[in-house]
Amino acid sequence: MAQLLLQQGKITDALKYFERAAELARTGPEIVNALSYAEATRTQIQVQQNYPQLAAKLQGMGQAAAAGAGAGGFPGGPGGPGSFYG
Repeated sequence: MAQLLLQQGKITDALKYFERAAELARTGPEIVNALSYAEATRTQIQVQQNYPQLAAKLQGMGQAAAAGAGAGGFPGGPGGPGSFYG
């Protein structure tokens, strides 16, 4: 769900789902994965708030890379509109 919210540009909502996923995780790798995505999402929010021009540039670069790859981001990772991940 968090990945979908990122793709829809609902970054703050996605963060809540990543944090909840960490709370519900049952294995070490699940916890690490959820916390990693949560921290990356927090960073994305901070960049958008503190450096809007940089965020716009990163988003444009990510969209260009995704269009070139024809996949919309990297496998297993967040990406899409509103996200500078891909």
